[in-house]
Amino acid sequence: MNRLSIAASCAALLCWPAMPAAAEDNPKAAGAADLHIVYLSRQNDAAYQPVRAENGVTVPTLPDPSPGADLAIRDTRATARAVDLTVTLDRRAWPEGAPIDGAADEIARSGAVAVIADVPRDDLVAFAKAAPKTLAVFDVRQHDDDLRTGFCELPLFHLLPSFAMETDALAEFIVQKNWRRAFVLYGPAAADKHLADDFAASARKFGAKLVAAKQFAIGNDPRRRDDIDVSLMTSSDDYDVVFLADTGGDFGRFVPWQLSRPRPVIGTEGLRTSAWDALAERFGAPQVNHRFARLAKRDMNDGDWAVWAAVRSVVEAAIRKGARDATAIEKSLAEDQTPVDVSKGIESSFRPWDHQFRQAVMLRSADAVVAYAPFEPFLHRRTPLDTLGVDLEESPCRPQ
Repeated sequence: MNRLSIAASCAALLCWPAMPAAAEDNPKAAGAADLHIVYLSRQNDAAYQPVRAENGVTVPTLPDPSPGADLAIRDTRATARAVDLTVTLDRRAWPEGAPIDGAADEIARSGAVAVIADVPRDDLVAFAKAAPKTLAVFDVRQHDDDLRTGFCELPLFHLLPSFAMETDALAEFIVQKNWRRAFVLYGPAAADKHLADDFAASARKFGAKLVAAKQFAIGNDPRRRDDIDVSLMTSSDDYDVVFLADTGGDFGRFVPWQLSRPRPVIGTEGLRTSAWDALAERFGAPQVNHRFARLAKRDMNDGDWAVWAAVRSVVEAAIRKGARDATAIEKSLAEDQTPVDVSKGIESSFRPWDHQFRQAVMLRSADAVVAYAPFEPFLHRRTPLDTLGVDLEESPCRPQ
């Protein structure tokens, strides 16, 4: 896919293109404040390149999520104008192969109040380590739990639900449905095992029971029939629901139809989790989806929503708390002072210990959003949203 390009006149490797995108149609009024947000990407990012179909599995090419930022600026324009606030978005594409920590100082000196880091995981960590501790860096791509628990000291703010939040959402759903006996099937990939372990922890947390956990094998070797035949693997135990962890998507697409018992499937097939869905029908989501589709000429996905929510968070901190510089913005977000309406039924905010964005998690089928977690039976002393994911007492991170 065509990514943000650096101007042809920029001959030096680390030279920036001049690519600001103004958020306002009218000139800035005298005395108005300027909220300068940088959208940082990587040239030729593999995440947005076309993916070849393998083993019959077609993976759609991910679109550039930066239109989410444009939509957020449009959505908040009227309120920003009312407080003499001008919001600008500065798109910057870092050259392929160049160490990204070199971008941190230049972005900080540009007067940016926040950075949306749409970059691979290694780049995200390197940039956050090099950035000033008072500059909010928004992670709009990663779900990894260890990013939330292993880098507590960095000014990283995570927009998408962590894997622990997603498996907690599924565990809450099956417990409130009284489908308490779960059978776990997971694949040979390390990511599959990590996802299965997260679900096992979620099941224990909410009172579900794992009746079995079995690893399947990919292939058609008759000597491994017991690890390949889903009907055989699921025939010895009784269960209410199957949790499937198949991040590759090849084996799992057949599982719902090969079980030895007619049971619902959740996880990477059947009922899945997402931060956002173009089919959401409640809490103002249809209006958000319509505005985005009109702007970007396509449906809104998780990445678009994460970028949209990141920009809204910065603007809300500026409007509600009067934050106008990077230090004040980061402080407002890190100290849980800025609730944000993200059209999911309950206001979101950043947890002060690991900077995870509290939010409802959508549970969806192939053609509908079925439910929103958390669910009413599950309570928490701060907010029901903190029933999802790693709580303060469980986290190695502490509020700064």
